[in-house]
Amino acid sequence: MTWRTFIVAAGCWLVFGEGCNLFEPRDPQTPSQTSDSFIPPTDPDAVIENLQNAIAQKNSVNYVRCFADPTRTPRPFVFIPSPDAGGRYASVFAFWGVDQERTYFQNLVARASGKVNAYSNLLLANKTVTLTADSAVQTYDYTLTFEHNDPSFPTVASGNMALVLGLDKNNAWVIYRWTDFKTVSDVTWSHFKGKFSN
Repeated sequence: MTWRTFIVAAGCWLVFGEGCNLFEPRDPQTPSQTSDSFIPPTDPDAVIENLQNAIAQKNSVNYVRCFADPTRTPRPFVFIPSPDAGGRYASVFAFWGVDQERTYFQNLVARASGKVNAYSNLLLANKTVTLTADSAVQTYDYTLTFEHNDPSFPTVASGNMALVLGLDKNNAWVIYRWTDFKTVSDVTWSHFKGKFSN
């Protein structure tokens, strides 16, 4: 402790009787939407981990960072819904891109905010990987759980997804193409996107 700090602390104690909490720990800051849970996407697996973390944390900023940004790559992000959801929400998916991906997820997060301790999670299984010169195709069986406040719509979706990942101009891996497939469940991730798109 320096003499100057000692004098300030002693002065506070004299003025306020019990000290001025100069050396007390501060309250932790509230986590921001761009928390440190986003890891540098130096490989395709990092992108998938970021996607899972963003869903678990309901972090729309980090969620969108997983997808191809038109300002950083000439290849646009493309989403191909499961056929049943594509038919049901045909007008929604006709012009789907990264902006629609952002809006859907923000809407979903907003619908979860009215539910205390709403649970959200992305469980992935049966991973397969195909590598090419400039991209990676990763497929998974998925179970998406996202508790929300719409009692008319399920909170769990499952299916199979194929993700095509590649490097953008910043040498960051991003998702360029996402194809959703129906497996055993009546509700796929595509249904969530169609339902919460607006």
